[in-house]
Amino acid sequence: MAGKTHRIGPNLIETTRAFASEENCHSYLEAARWPNGVHCLKCDHEKVFKFTLKGKLKTYADGAKKATPDRFLYQCLKCRYQFASTTGTIFSDTHLPLSKWMLAVAIMCNAKKSVPAKQMERDMGVSYKTAWYLNHRIREAMVDGGDLLGGIVEVDETYVGGKAKNMHAKQRAEKIGGRGVHGKDTVFGMLERDGKVKTFHVPALNRFHVIDKLKEASLLTPALFAPTKAISTNGRRRTSAAMK
Repeated sequence: MAGKTHRIGPNLIETTRAFASEENCHSYLEAARWPNGVHCLKCDHEKVFKFTLKGKLKTYADGAKKATPDRFLYQCLKCRYQFASTTGTIFSDTHLPLSKWMLAVAIMCNAKKSVPAKQMERDMGVSYKTAWYLNHRIREAMVDGGDLLGGIVEVDETYVGGKAKNMHAKQRAEKIGGRGVHGKDTVFGMLERDGKVKTFHVPALNRFHVIDKLKEASLLTPALFAPTKAISTNGRRRTSAAMK
């Protein structure tokens, strides 16, 4: 029976072998993203053709010359839109080879605890800036933010901003033009009972912004609400909503 330290999945050596080339990486992403065949990301057309742009020789600041990775692209036969298997993912708009990305993901997933950027720098032989970038992009992708809140969902707001007494006189004159929450940012939060929490920055606490966030982040719909008080456009009134 597997213990607490047991990890299910390929180890670093197996990952390095499986993603040894850029073509292998793109083939893996293609199969994972389009298991039923590649579709256009713009018009969802089924007929696309694949082509490869060979990498070019690039001279870096230290005088070293290295070839950039080959680009494996698709073009839709209907709308002529060009895209790649990395379009719209954490791997898009990066000059780092996908083989290093896959190794970084494996290091993060196999670690029992978080991996510092300095350790990533040493293990992968990249600069600290690149290691820090990899860490943050991978962590962002691992955040469970896709599930909608359900069940009993509580909502509330708070106002974030420094105390007026701690501000410089000029800054206080620019930001604090009234009393209470004037000049502070509004943060709207949603709490699933015994579950997850989601927070959003909203320009103002009114029905236009709040209802949109409720629809975006929860399974609640207008038909499920029985509002006893409306949210006014100036944000001075609150909503007391109950499930029907």
